[in-house]
Amino acid sequence: MTECLKCGEAYRADHLIEEYTGGSCEGMHMSQLDDLIEKNRIRCPKCGGDLGKIYNYNLMFQTFVGPGKGKESAYLRPETAQTTYLAFRRLWEVARKKLPLGVLQIGRSFRNEISPRQGIIRLREFNQAEIQFFVEPDKKFVENFDQVSKIKTRVVTKDGKEFDISLENAVKKGVIGIQMIAYFLGRSLQLFERMGINPKSLKLRQHKDEERAFYSTDTWDIEYISKIFGRIELVGVSDRTDYDLKAHMDLSKRDMTVSYEGKKFIPHVIEVAYGIDRPFYCVIESCYREEKNRTFFKFPPEIAPYRVGVFPLVRKDNLPERAREVFELMKREGIHAFYDQTGSIGKRYARADEIGIPECVTIDYETMEDNTVTVRDRDTKKQIRVKIDELCEFILK
Repeated sequence: MTECLKCGEAYRADHLIEEYTGGSCEGMHMSQLDDLIEKNRIRCPKCGGDLGKIYNYNLMFQTFVGPGKGKESAYLRPETAQTTYLAFRRLWEVARKKLPLGVLQIGRSFRNEISPRQGIIRLREFNQAEIQFFVEPDKKFVENFDQVSKIKTRVVTKDGKEFDISLENAVKKGVIGIQMIAYFLGRSLQLFERMGINPKSLKLRQHKDEERAFYSTDTWDIEYISKIFGRIELVGVSDRTDYDLKAHMDLSKRDMTVSYEGKKFIPHVIEVAYGIDRPFYCVIESCYREEKNRTFFKFPPEIAPYRVGVFPLVRKDNLPERAREVFELMKREGIHAFYDQTGSIGKRYARADEIGIPECVTIDYETMEDNTVTVRDRDTKKQIRVKIDELCEFILK
């Protein structure tokens, strides 16, 4: 962190330099950051004053437990992982003492960010989903790697080389040294694409040696290249070896070794750490569309707020009652439907497009004669007639 010597405003030095130069400060030491500030003559954005020497800043929120003078100092968790390691012995018993053992938890984490900004990209209170995958030290591979092996993606190695490669070749050539890391990266890429994030905006980036946590042998991030905010880290996958369990064992004096298939060892951990808020933003940015006469979200059906909209053409001649019947039919079949009879049909289509509903069903006068409805596609605006008896199957196909 650095502070303005004139007005006292505080800034996170690496972010300030990146905004000013457009480059990356990943893994740089404080002396290197000081040199960049001096070399680029970076001043306080608020008042133009000189910036002081960079110093370390604790991102953990401090609080106190209990009343009176005997209260103890405590910190809000900066990530969700800790409780998994504390409960490992119980988890080991629940999993019937078998490996690999995967543990997933979703929860809130807290970091005292110097300058929260960019909407939900950088927050002091945020949501995480983390997987700790406990494995044998010499078995960091998966049997179903073929399900992701053919995925081709952009890769940035720790020495700055950038190229396209399949995950299969990345493992074979040693670009990604651990197959299990490549597997989880591939699964994450599949997940993000299904969510509607443009795969061409994603890349895998390996942490540099000076950037990587000391307990990790290898760490990879999936980054989204935002049109507005630049690089956004979405998920990190790392080999944390046995550091966490060993550290807990050293302090708690509780044995964390396991006996498995005739061997005794401390399990290693492959960790997959997702942010929840950032991918949500990236879905919004990737799915947003602007056309000449409308704006809409091109959400995949799985994540759209509603699967279908149901509209009567007009509010008379029993059309609303028939539309309600179709709406209830959808609900019985498990289709998340939205009913709207207010405003012109054009305005209702526009409202549905704006929140990303994939298809709209209109009940009109022809419906009353032949039991067919108009189904309108959000992306193409094309309309076709479908029999009510076949409607649910058509929507779900």
